[in-house]
Amino acid sequence: MTIRHLDSLLRPETVICVGHSPDPAVQQMLDNLRAQPKLRLVETDTALTGWPGGGGTRNCALIAEPALADTALITRLGEHGCRALLWPLASAPSTELLAETRRQGMRLLGPRSGGVIHPATALNAASFPCAPTDGGLALIAQSQSIAAAALDWAAGRRLGFSWVAISGAEADVDVADLLDYAALDPHTRGVVLQLSHLRGGRKFMSAARACARLKPVVVLQTQPAARLGLGPDPVRSTAFARAGLVECENLPGLFDALAALQRLPALQSPQALVVGNGAGICTLGVDALARQGIGPLALSEELRAKLPRHRQAGGALDFGSAPATVLAEALDHLLADPALPALLLIHSPATGSSHSELAERISLHPDPRLLTVWLGLDTVMPARNRCAQVGLATFTSADAAARALRYRWEYHRRRELLTQTPPPQRLPDANPAALREQLRARALAGPAELSTSELGQLLAAYGLPAAQPGAGPSLEFRVASHPELGLHLQAARPGGPPAYGFAPLDALLAGRLLDRAGLAADDEARPALATALVQLAQLLVDQPALARLELPLCVDGARASWLTQAGGASLTRTPAGERQRLALAPWPGELSGLIEASNGRRYRVRAVRPADEPALIRLLQKLDAEEVRMRFFAYIRHFSHSMGARMTQIDYDREMSLVLVPEDGDPDEVMAIATLVADPDGRHAEFGLLVHHDHAQCGLGRALLQRLLDHAWQRGIGQVYGVVLSENTPMLKAAQKLGFRRRAEPEEPGCVRVEINAPA
Repeated sequence: MTIRHLDSLLRPETVICVGHSPDPAVQQMLDNLRAQPKLRLVETDTALTGWPGGGGTRNCALIAEPALADTALITRLGEHGCRALLWPLASAPSTELLAETRRQGMRLLGPRSGGVIHPATALNAASFPCAPTDGGLALIAQSQSIAAAALDWAAGRRLGFSWVAISGAEADVDVADLLDYAALDPHTRGVVLQLSHLRGGRKFMSAARACARLKPVVVLQTQPAARLGLGPDPVRSTAFARAGLVECENLPGLFDALAALQRLPALQSPQALVVGNGAGICTLGVDALARQGIGPLALSEELRAKLPRHRQAGGALDFGSAPATVLAEALDHLLADPALPALLLIHSPATGSSHSELAERISLHPDPRLLTVWLGLDTVMPARNRCAQVGLATFTSADAAARALRYRWEYHRRRELLTQTPPPQRLPDANPAALREQLRARALAGPAELSTSELGQLLAAYGLPAAQPGAGPSLEFRVASHPELGLHLQAARPGGPPAYGFAPLDALLAGRLLDRAGLAADDEARPALATALVQLAQLLVDQPALARLELPLCVDGARASWLTQAGGASLTRTPAGERQRLALAPWPGELSGLIEASNGRRYRVRAVRPADEPALIRLLQKLDAEEVRMRFFAYIRHFSHSMGARMTQIDYDREMSLVLVPEDGDPDEVMAIATLVADPDGRHAEFGLLVHHDHAQCGLGRALLQRLLDHAWQRGIGQVYGVVLSENTPMLKAAQKLGFRRRAEPEEPGCVRVEINAPA
């Protein structure tokens, strides 16, 4: 289960408190609940005595006394429509009790949960006395103390939340489930996440990628005991970046992220203009931006001529001792330019420069691009409070403001990087299944360590030959295991620190891994090393018996090779399952095959790849207007890169798209695409189908749809459905022949819903 019944947890209509507890956190939860007149609260020692209950409402139970919680209680709660349990205390629920909650379809938050808050419905079922205001950010945390600090800080800056959930030890509901909920919640515009542990790396990565595609997510990681004093876990940090998350370095950074997501607009370029009332603080502002990778903004002479008297100060505008009225007028002129990405105002309480007067002036016409820094301590609070009241981002230092800008810019930049289209890649024609069987037999026979000859044969199958004697290493490559995220790649220049990555790789991802390893952009070895990294990542994906791999790589001309005298590999007899081994779903080659149309023409079918985007765009551009309308329910004249990337860069754990290419001919030409998108629970999935008119009316659509159904049933999806225009007769006939039922679709006039359930 993922988001199923999370509404009962985050927006309950009834809360029943089971038992009593002297624990202060539970007492605070109850005090908060008692203060909410719209909420029906039932407190009892006997669980359900006198409680009307009913399955038609969103019911949640607060387990204040775990000794009362047995399987019989869970069964009775389920029968009365309870679909969520809040478990604040440290004692963990038993295995039997968790099994009964799953049988009843309940979700459990905890143990050690700090509770939930939903300001829009005035729900405060948390262990904090403060009640945040309604806003657009979701706060997901595993730590109660960090969540409490974030809520208190946000209250002081007048920042609100769409909802707050403290997951604790995560016996059931975890951060991945909550990220899925945030992704689909229309009231949530951004997510602030704190985590100290990952229950399932693959599940987390899937949810994080899905959420970050739609809205910004910033994350603060706190370290397990094994890493205390070592700083952020670099493997986790690499995973966050691969998923599109922006990482905060520390707790103040988390606070800055709250302000950045709620108050600042999207930053389209890494630039900002610094304005101050002194040369020294202007220089501090420019330096602070530079440390965060944000550059100064050059103004046109025409705009500068409109400003009151000022000086250039290291790329900033210094207005010196100008009165508040003059400085406010200058800010209005600057912000009137729609091309200005951001303006950082740093103000010192110098003689004749009142914080409060300037704050009042700029609060008359607040612009979200304006960031304010009021320096000092004794006189700053009225100005900060005034800015916060009108929705302006205000910070205690130039560094904090610059950091907030970086978070906004990083999200924009990472979204662009993650949707770049990689070039087509042609991997060596290895036989992974045969090699997999050979390695399995070899692992069972022992010893675990591969000989140089055996390793050479394996690497040669993936296009990596042995180096000639006397060659020197260009890159140290290693495969290692992470306790939460499974196998990962490490690449380092000889003697340098490692950079980290995850399989699978494409040419773009391999190039970024080399960037992090410190390989210069103009290094002649880059193309060959990037190709080698892609090949080695594919080897890791294909061969689960491979437990360790260490290879010094060198480059001779245009080809990379490995140094036999220093390479090594070992096998395991008991490889972990794919979901435990790989944090990212690999391309499902097992879905490849042949389809023969009714006219005798044969096609290759395979899962879509990110590199298919240009071919897919060409297919869409060749459609006539009615074909476009039948598939997308609208006339679309231009198919953008972002649309093509969304259709080709998919998470194979959640979606599947099959494309048709010619059996003989250009393998990058696409004639049809069929897509299946599952909900986060994996219970229902929606299909979409498109076949170019030159290849229609010969059974290809029905054949592709049947393959999607086979895939859905194999994945355990309970129902597949599609929404079809009423006049799309060919699609309706194809669905009918496959056993789909029709019913009205009231939310889509002019459409029919077709659906089919999994075989019993």
